[in-house]
Amino acid sequence: MKTVELLTPEQANPDNPEWHALRRDGITASEIGAVLGLSPWDSPFSLYWRKINDWRAEDTVDMSTGRRVEPVVADWWADAVGAPAGMCVRPAGLYAHEARRWQLATPDRLVRTWVRPGVGRLTSVLECKWTGTWDGWGEPGTDDIPVYYRAQVLWQCDVLGVDEGHLAVLGPGGFRAYGPIRRDERDLTVMRTTGRRLLVRVNAGDPPDVDEHTATLATLKRLHPGLVDEQTEISTETAAGYRRARALKQAATRLCDRFEARLRAEMGANRTAVDAAGVKVATRSVYDVTRVDTVRLKADQPEVAAAYATTSTTDRLSPARSKR
Repeated sequence: MKTVELLTPEQANPDNPEWHALRRDGITASEIGAVLGLSPWDSPFSLYWRKINDWRAEDTVDMSTGRRVEPVVADWWADAVGAPAGMCVRPAGLYAHEARRWQLATPDRLVRTWVRPGVGRLTSVLECKWTGTWDGWGEPGTDDIPVYYRAQVLWQCDVLGVDEGHLAVLGPGGFRAYGPIRRDERDLTVMRTTGRRLLVRVNAGDPPDVDEHTATLATLKRLHPGLVDEQTEISTETAAGYRRARALKQAATRLCDRFEARLRAEMGANRTAVDAAGVKVATRSVYDVTRVDTVRLKADQPEVAAAYATTSTTDRLSPARSKR
């Protein structure tokens, strides 16, 4: 298979408008997790509307941090894992599958194995990540990684025509290497079908169903930023479901508060609570928080307070009070 290079490594970056335009018409490795409903950051619904409206992902602290540490993580993996195994690591561009041009990938790095001095053969892809917690991650050297990252690596393998991928991660305590994550045709068949189905919806103007994902709620707020003082008749199913869900949420909150009170009573001043088997249940933290007293600031320094004031829009749905 001959992979199609759409952009060179120098061109494949978020500052290039062409990079965004090419990605809009396909499904990338970073998007396939959302298509499958596995992503913590996006849902099928939010991804659909991002493509329809060409909404760019807002740059976050996590995204910025990821870009900054990527070269460091890649260099660590190249030295610690790649070099001993006779592999070299190189930056990657934007690629499309030869037969499915809508199937796209921009791996962090391409991994080549030396065939002879100066000549390497592409054998795998490398993704570089950082994490604030190892929850959800298995033992280093295995393929036990979060499922959305597994989908990302498999998609890249499929686009590049290689049989395995690797993950290098910087987290608490240092670096970890995961993999190889091997090609899985059964999973890829499902991924290709689901990815193509979403693109058909985009081209037909047929949005996916709404779900409970936070990205779906954020998208709905973005789609309807204004407020019209009119009345809408909603379905009986939605009305009953919303009322039932609110009641369950209130009951769950009360139940959680009750057992937190019991937990605090049994813990006393201790930091950690464990069950009879010694498994951690909860950890207590006590710390000081410093905040600006805005009331005093407005009273004592009104001009300073006004100069640094910011305005944001809040979109809140409040349940109607029951009539008695």
